[in-house]
Amino acid sequence: MKNVSVAQKMNLPWVESPFFADLLAQKNLTPEQGEMAQHYNQEGYLLLRQQVSHELIDRALQAIEQEYPARVGELPSRHQDLWKKYATVREVASQPQIFDVLRMLYDREPIPFQTLNFKFGTQQRAHSDTIHFSSTPARFMCGVWVAMEETDTNNGPLFYYPRSHRQKEFNYFDIGIEAEANYAEYHHYEDFVEEFMEANGYERQEIHMQKGDVLIWSSNLVHGGMPIKSDNVTRWSQVTHYYFDGCMYYSPRFSDMFANNLNLRHVVNISTGETVQHSENGKPIETINTGNFRYAVSHHFTLPVLMREVFKKVIGKKPF
Repeated sequence: MKNVSVAQKMNLPWVESPFFADLLAQKNLTPEQGEMAQHYNQEGYLLLRQQVSHELIDRALQAIEQEYPARVGELPSRHQDLWKKYATVREVASQPQIFDVLRMLYDREPIPFQTLNFKFGTQQRAHSDTIHFSSTPARFMCGVWVAMEETDTNNGPLFYYPRSHRQKEFNYFDIGIEAEANYAEYHHYEDFVEEFMEANGYERQEIHMQKGDVLIWSSNLVHGGMPIKSDNVTRWSQVTHYYFDGCMYYSPRFSDMFANNLNLRHVVNISTGETVQHSENGKPIETINTGNFRYAVSHHFTLPVLMREVFKKVIGKKPF
């Protein structure tokens, strides 16, 4: 792009930039792409009809069906990262037509890094994916939901809060919860999200999809799963989460945000099988394996240490 001001070169996806209108005008997009980008910018999601072939979906379901219980409420209710076991799950996560849309929206190469496969609706409370996955620079992450059968009001369809992605990214520190390794405190976060949506006038909407449809949502869009109303009805689906290249990738729920101590994720590109290098403004950085596939930055000061050193240089002594 030409004639982009310094202010417009923010470390944000261009489609979430406060300068979006100016940036859009300078891009060479088709009318269809322009409409997609505008909808994503304004609403925080994009519904693409019939993007994944029914033949591929049928093969994937045939492969993974044995992994699930017969009835709603029996465990396991979901499976994470079945792409490691089933090539069809990896293929659904690596669809070229989805990659093309993500490249247009984010101006970076998409990195599929996690799959979640469901037989039944999640009935999950409202949340934003940024509590689980985030990046530096922020918001270079999104979710892609593939309907592997029709969803309706009975089988626990997705719900979302349009435009909620425009709010700040809330983490445990913001609401007075300490970083944790389990989900003991997670319900407090869910309580907060629901109260925040109501207090700020956001209205929940259901979305009904056909087999083969794809929903892309911004990392910060608040969403969840409606209750299952019919007895034991299925809602086969696959969610793939994507990062984008040139970032640090971390888990806010496990991180000490006040100390700027990011708990970095071990990221593997599902499409290539290669480990993804963490980077800062596009420059590779060193990391330390802290166990359980978690990493920390090896060569950076934490924020409190850095503040002490800056203060010492200014007034000649440490502030505390």
